[in-house]
Amino acid sequence: MLTLTFSNRFEPLLDNLLARLEQPPPSPFTTEQIIVPSAAIRRKLELAIADRFGICANTVFSPLRAWLTEQMLPGQQTSAYAPEILGWRIFHILGDAAFTSKHPRLSGWLNRADAVMRHDLASQIARLLAQYQAYRPEWIAAWSASAAVTLPNASPAAIQDQAWQTDLWQRITAENPDANYLKTPDASQSELYTGQTAHLFCPPEIAPLYIDILSHFAQSMDLHLYLLNPCREYWFDIVDQRHLGYLKAKGLADHHETGNRLLAAWGKQAREMIDLLFDRAAPACGEETVFISNFEQGKHTLLAQLQDAILNLAELPSAGIEPDEHDRSIEVHVCHSLTRELEVLQDRLLSLFAGDRTLKPDDVLVVMPDLDQAAPMIDAIFSTSLEARRIPYAIAGRKSSRINPVSAALLDLLALASSRIPASAAFNLLQQPIVARRFELQDADLDAIHRWMAESGIRWGLDATHRQQLSLPAKSHYSFDDGLNRLFLAYALPPGCEMPFGLRLPAGNPEGSAASGLGGLWQFVQQLDQLQRDLRQPKTPDEWRQTLHALASAFLSPEGNEQDDWRDAQQRIGTLCDNMRSGGSNHPVPTDVLQSALGAVLDDNAHAGVPTGMVTFASMGSLRNLPYRVICAIGLNDGSFPSWKRPAEFDLMEQHRKPGDRQRRHDERNLFLDLLLAAREQLHLSYTGRSVRDNSPMPPSVLVADLLDCLHSAIATPEARQRLTVEHPLQPFSLASFQPGGDARQLSSNAEYYDALIQKLRQPLASEEAQQAMRQTASDEDDDEGSINASALPFFSTPLPAPTDEWRKVSLDQLLRFFRNPCSYLLQQRLGVAFPEQPDDLADDEPFLPEWAEKNALADRMLPLYLSGTTDEAIRASAAAGTEYPPGEMGQALLEKELSALDSFAAEWQQITSEPPLPPLNKTLEFMLEGERWQLSGAFSDLRPAGLLRCRFDDTRATDYLAGWLHHLFLNAIAPEGVVRRTIWHSRNGQYTLQPVENARDQLQQLLSLYRQGLCNPLHFFPKSAWAYARSGDLGKAANVWQSWNDEFGEGRHPAYRLALRGLENPIDDDFTHCAETVFAPLLNHVDDARLE
Repeated sequence: MLTLTFSNRFEPLLDNLLARLEQPPPSPFTTEQIIVPSAAIRRKLELAIADRFGICANTVFSPLRAWLTEQMLPGQQTSAYAPEILGWRIFHILGDAAFTSKHPRLSGWLNRADAVMRHDLASQIARLLAQYQAYRPEWIAAWSASAAVTLPNASPAAIQDQAWQTDLWQRITAENPDANYLKTPDASQSELYTGQTAHLFCPPEIAPLYIDILSHFAQSMDLHLYLLNPCREYWFDIVDQRHLGYLKAKGLADHHETGNRLLAAWGKQAREMIDLLFDRAAPACGEETVFISNFEQGKHTLLAQLQDAILNLAELPSAGIEPDEHDRSIEVHVCHSLTRELEVLQDRLLSLFAGDRTLKPDDVLVVMPDLDQAAPMIDAIFSTSLEARRIPYAIAGRKSSRINPVSAALLDLLALASSRIPASAAFNLLQQPIVARRFELQDADLDAIHRWMAESGIRWGLDATHRQQLSLPAKSHYSFDDGLNRLFLAYALPPGCEMPFGLRLPAGNPEGSAASGLGGLWQFVQQLDQLQRDLRQPKTPDEWRQTLHALASAFLSPEGNEQDDWRDAQQRIGTLCDNMRSGGSNHPVPTDVLQSALGAVLDDNAHAGVPTGMVTFASMGSLRNLPYRVICAIGLNDGSFPSWKRPAEFDLMEQHRKPGDRQRRHDERNLFLDLLLAAREQLHLSYTGRSVRDNSPMPPSVLVADLLDCLHSAIATPEARQRLTVEHPLQPFSLASFQPGGDARQLSSNAEYYDALIQKLRQPLASEEAQQAMRQTASDEDDDEGSINASALPFFSTPLPAPTDEWRKVSLDQLLRFFRNPCSYLLQQRLGVAFPEQPDDLADDEPFLPEWAEKNALADRMLPLYLSGTTDEAIRASAAAGTEYPPGEMGQALLEKELSALDSFAAEWQQITSEPPLPPLNKTLEFMLEGERWQLSGAFSDLRPAGLLRCRFDDTRATDYLAGWLHHLFLNAIAPEGVVRRTIWHSRNGQYTLQPVENARDQLQQLLSLYRQGLCNPLHFFPKSAWAYARSGDLGKAANVWQSWNDEFGEGRHPAYRLALRGLENPIDDDFTHCAETVFAPLLNHVDDARLE
């Protein structure tokens, strides 16, 4: 017998199921069969059964299709007509030109498709045929009998599509004469199910074929269906307002009404499923109903009234609801980004937990349309909070490749070996812990390998042969082979060897224990070479199974929990290969197709989300129908949910719809209705409703708009309507989020931001001139990454103690390092703060033009050779053997031009320094600063009678003027005999000369005074910005250099400035102008440089 149990709530259905399970089975060996739609409901039932009976045992949980297959096709775990198997059979059929040539519409597309596209098409067709089996069994029966299906008003394209689909189905059945698929059972099969009992719990939809099969089963077994029904009234003739208007215009509106507008618009899928159940199964079913009203339970919140209106098939009274001013049961939060939505959510949850001690983290569910996109931001916000704001949470149901290191590494390996093997992708794979362990590489080894790959010029490709296989010139420049040869040369040859060996220059200088990493890199490249050779040819399913296991053995070394991840990946690989073999016998499959299929199999976690015992973040549908006290749906932007996915143009069901058909947009609308009804106390909705660029409004999901329209028409007062929507500021540290007496719904409990705002409000304002300069340079673009966080808690709240005696002995080099970046010097030298250097990303393309770094590297190598008198032939051979300039005619021409410039520069420098240098000179000067004795020592090893002569093969920069000036002042202060008190700085683009300074000692004392000040507090001296101001007297130009809004290399982006000046509104202030004038004004008075005029 078929028993239908209806309720508008999950809990009564669960109680009903548990009550039936309490009844003793006919035999102690009888298993309870429970059919569930998702892993989440299975977990919920397991826990409920264990809680009621002390244990959950002798119970089998199955998805509906798998259970039906097991009942009707005994011994077959998966039907040969299941989409995952059928797709491979179709893939091979579509590769048969004799079949496709008979269908021009199909062959026209396939002629332009590669193997991956053909596999994607085959997978779509397989899923479509599976839908035909469940929703159009009469079509399948007709096609099996070689009969055409009459499609009303069919287009020519639909007629052609039916022709090739009919032919395809007949080809499939002919190749599988012994295989069966799900269809309505014969009367002779009824006796197979006699005495059995099964429970189908909370399915969101049941295909018509499955309803027929279940009805047939119910003739000889006890079958209990537990169904959520949002309405206790007869609601099967209701339609949404738009459709009702259409029917009225056509004179077809008899017996139709709207009832409840949200139920009519969102509940179509549930309505049609329940209607089909009554229509097809009513003669053989019993019915039980348990409907629960919030009103009867004394709940009168806005959410409770809306749920009751749906339950009673009634509209909320127009302007008839006056919710309590503290009623926050339904809220829509408008933010500027998904990150802000999560920050607002965190504050809201903390407020809820603080206001209700009975609320626990596992009472809260957070859903979103794109879980994988949001997951990194969820971790960034919820896992980094201080203990006082820490909320236990878990992310459930992510794709396997995002959380399973084995799956991620396997997919990356296949993608890398099938590509041109760019250096960055190869290194990213190598530094994955599970791969690095296999090649016995530690963090230090990986750092060295990164440096070696950059220095040896590795860009892409294994070797010349690999490039030739990609139909590219067979050249090895910038390949792994070329780079490894250079690294091995550096290991074998004496240190410092700058001459080529075998047309290659050594690179990287691996030596000592660090060289063990070079062996690991070589082994990795060798394995990669072998893998890309193995992947050239298509393979049979069994060969692919062996290849993937061998690949994992060669590249991966799982440990700890990764062993479970490897077993999971093995199981999925085995399933994939079994499906390939079942669907295509032993046909070979190309690598790119296998890669695409493996990615889909490894990422198949669509229904894997389960309750976690904490605040659970999940996709929209993975925990569908489970009740929670608080349900939060974020990311409800226009177009995000319901999502729009265009159906396949050959989908005949889409063109000829019937009641009960599953449609994605109807399913997602019904899912939103289920979420609304599953919330017991709070429904928190949020979307990105303001542009982060210009604050312009952006629309929400149409479902949110429908909900707000419904509630606005029912709420009596404008003030109450406004309380439904909460507009949040752009930044989490906005003053509006912390002001006493402000909107309580916007308030934040973040103590860090609060303290920063208090500190900010206590700071004096910068000068009007500096503020105006900063305003002039501000652009409309948001640039959080590149600016100082003026609202954060200051790093320096009070100055450090005065420097002790050991700090008062300063070398000239120390003083220069200080003025190049006073904040970095203070943090590193005085406080011991280390700034980890982030290595530059590895380049993946060989250079077509040399970069600045390559030009400098070439100059560093070649200039000493020119100055030492090395022959031009040897110099050119050494230059050509390096990796700074690309090979080929253009590279050779550019290299010749650069060598010519270096030759001229060297000749000019030799002429300037024709006099021999004087013996090294060391001097120490003493100064009194605020009653303290200070010493400044300096050493010169390159003094000549003509003065101090320095050179650098590059354009003159602000730091070059600064370096020359400090050494020039010291030279003038010590005034050695026989030396002209002059400094010449020779650069690629010219030279400057510093004339004698009469008050050099006073100038040095002022600089030492700034140095002393900068050892206690961040000094507002920034060389590039200060040089711009000193030359122009314009703070706006200094602010441009500091901010560089459109340039990622703005001086203010340096991490030392961003940390030391944190909490400061504007560092281009009066202190800055004082420092800039103190350092650079005397320099400009003593410099001869035509370039500065």
